[in-house]
This record gives sequence, structure tokens and C-alpha cells, in this order.
Amino acid sequence: MELRQLRYFAEVAHVGSFLGAAHQLDVAQPSLWRQVKALEAELGVTLFERSGRGVKITSAGSQLLPRADQLLAQAEAIRVLSSELTQGRAGVVTVACAYPHVPRFLAPLIGRFRETHPGVHVAVHESAGLPPVEQVLSGDVDFVTALPRTDEGLAGGRLGDAGIVVVTSEDHPWRHRTQIPVSDLAGVPVIIGGPLSLTRRLLEPALRASGFTLNIALESGNTTTLIAMARAGLGVAVLADDNLAGDPVATWPVLVDERYPMTTPIWIYWARGRSLAPPVRAFVRHVQGAEICED
Repeated sequence: MELRQLRYFAEVAHVGSFLGAAHQLDVAQPSLWRQVKALEAELGVTLFERSGRGVKITSAGSQLLPRADQLLAQAEAIRVLSSELTQGRAGVVTVACAYPHVPRFLAPLIGRFRETHPGVHVAVHESAGLPPVEQVLSGDVDFVTALPRTDEGLAGGRLGDAGIVVVTSEDHPWRHRTQIPVSDLAGVPVIIGGPLSLTRRLLEPALRASGFTLNIALESGNTTTLIAMARAGLGVAVLADDNLAGDPVATWPVLVDERYPMTTPIWIYWARGRSLAPPVRAFVRHVQGAEICED
């Protein structure tokens, strides 16, 4: 049994004649007739009987027609999906990221992508710290957000910049300052993320150069916890400003250092030279259209 035969059978049933069905399908009537007869022979039932100048579907044909229509609809859905997959308009794209990167960088990027590729599912795998870029090189994920790096196996695009801010209680003397030097953190109870956090990575060189270590009052990978503790007066929270993308409160003081930058670009990377699936290629083109990218 072939889909073509089912299509011919269904068209004859809906039109009511072999001639009309052949015209609708743009095929020769003798060829269509032979295919329907071959289907009847394979199924062992008569599908049509003559009725005037046309044909009338038999009882057996009437019972088979809904199933044939269903199969043809499913086959068409498969064909459309295959076309969408081939053109990158359907499928799955996976992105590993630090969860603060979602509100500021990824949510707008993915939102715009979905407008033109509604059939592509973007799966976001979030972590408290920066995810290992090796996930892209190994093929575990399609994209990863990370700090700038040079690797011949990677291509990428710049999403934006992240800096460090200091969150305090409302009555803290630093609350209305615009900048806080790193040296001012000496001896102050600090609330901060874990060793793999962006904040710690940016701070470590400046701390080593200043010759002091942080007085860590609380360490947590949960931004909500850091902010809540700081606002309760248990210390000052030092965290990347991309954690505050949805925070309605006024701007917090920015942490600065004369020798080491307290800001860094955030990039999204994908594998260079690997054969990428169509939806992944479509997302790459979207990233390249959103920012200036390096190959």
C-alpha cells in the first residue's frame, strides 16, 4: 500500500469521479484508475461502484476513508515538519548559561528569535556559576554563555557587558554613593556568590593586588538571598549587575578599581567547524544579526 494510492482513493471519494479526481491531482486518469484498482486488490475490498457518469463509494470504502484521510494528514504533517527542520524553523536549540544572564541577555534574544522561528524550542540550562565552555565543544549543548576567551574550536558573539555593584541596606552610609573602591571592602562584612561566580572572578585579581581578603559574612549562589541579607543590614552584597535586571530599585553603587576592570563582556559561544543542525544554524544567524560576532 502506498500513500499515493490512498491519496488517489480519497480524492475520488471526495470528488465523486475518476475524471474529476485526476483533474484535481493533475495526473492521467488511466494511471489514477489503475492505482485505485491496485489498492482494491491489495485490500481485498471494492471501494467504488459506478453511479451514472461518476462513482459512489461503497460501504467498505466509507469505513476506510476516515482512516485514509487521517494517514494522509499525518503524512503531510511529517512533510511540513521535515521542511521546517531542514530550513531551521523547527527543532530544538540548547543553551547553557549562568542564570543571571537570562533576564538581561538571553530572554530578549530568544524572544526575538521566537517571533521568526515559533516552531523551534529553545531549552535553557541554567546554573549558579558560569557553565563550562567545554559543553559546547563536546556537543552536550549548542550554545554557552561565558566570559571572553580565545579558542580555535569556538565561534561567538558578544551579548553585552556585566559589572559589579554593591547592594546595601537603605540606612547604610554607602547607599547613595555612585562608586565604591575595592579597597573600601577591607574589613567590611561581605555577602557574595560562590568561588565560580562572575563576581569572584572579577574581584580576585584586584584583591590580590590590594593585599587583603574579603571578610565573607555569607556565601550563596542565590541572588535573592544575597540581596535580602544585604538589605537586612547583615553586610554589603557584592554581585554582578546582571543579577539585578528585574530589580525596580534605584541604581546601586558601582564597584571600581584603578588597575583592574570591574566589568567584563558576556559572550555566547558555539562550536566552530562542526556541522550544526538547521535550527542551531538559524539561531547562530540570529545572534550574528543581533550583535557583531567574531568567527
